[in-house]
Amino acid sequence: MVSKVFFDFHVHISKGNENLIIEAERLGYTGIAVVKYWDEYDKNTSNDFEKLKEGINENSDHIPINKRNFQIKSAVELVAKNPEDLKRKVQKFRNKVDILLVNGGDVKINRAACEDPRVDVLLQPYKGCRDSGINHVLARKAAENSVAIELNLKYLFKTGLRHRYRVFNQFRHIINLQRKFDFPVIITSDATSIYDLRTPQDIIALAHCFGMTEDEAECAISETPKRIIERTELRSSVVVDGARIISDL
Repeated sequence: MVSKVFFDFHVHISKGNENLIIEAERLGYTGIAVVKYWDEYDKNTSNDFEKLKEGINENSDHIPINKRNFQIKSAVELVAKNPEDLKRKVQKFRNKVDILLVNGGDVKINRAACEDPRVDVLLQPYKGCRDSGINHVLARKAAENSVAIELNLKYLFKTGLRHRYRVFNQFRHIINLQRKFDFPVIITSDATSIYDLRTPQDIIALAHCFGMTEDEAECAISETPKRIIERTELRSSVVVDGARIISDL
């Protein structure tokens, strides 16, 4: 029987909280995406990711991370003023990281992200909105371009009890649209500390509260991230349009 793999594609690591990676593995994750904000990304960021992996090696019984099958993916979170600004930033960062995230909440940014196949995940399209930030038009575009829509657990937990019903309704609306249009949905922690992380099993159980089936919730932390990784690997193998590098058998 093949064991399930689980990913959290929205984790913030800063100096001093690298143990968050070890905790994610302990809780049962196969890998995480370590997110940098676009304005924090500089020429040293790629080296920072490598140093991060080396640091984990030193703190994990000296077992090299590649032998432990725990994956660390690089990610950048883009914040854009308008669709034109987003297009420029996507062009700048697409080939620098594994995962490209776009901060949503503005209707024009939501649409521009859903229309761009270079975008991997649209984060919190509902942020600051009364509705989910996704309608039938955007749902269709997200499906066509394989742009995943994020259900952010920190957003849910940080919302006061008085207004939390609204978040549940936003999530339910996205799920209902997903069932109709079949765009990818991804559940993330947006973790900045070990206390923001939850086991995959707890997330699957929690997702039932906003209308997801067990299979749908499992897909949102397993199959959707796996497909994003596969797209990234395929993209990196393309040398020109219509031609890609084939690994030796």
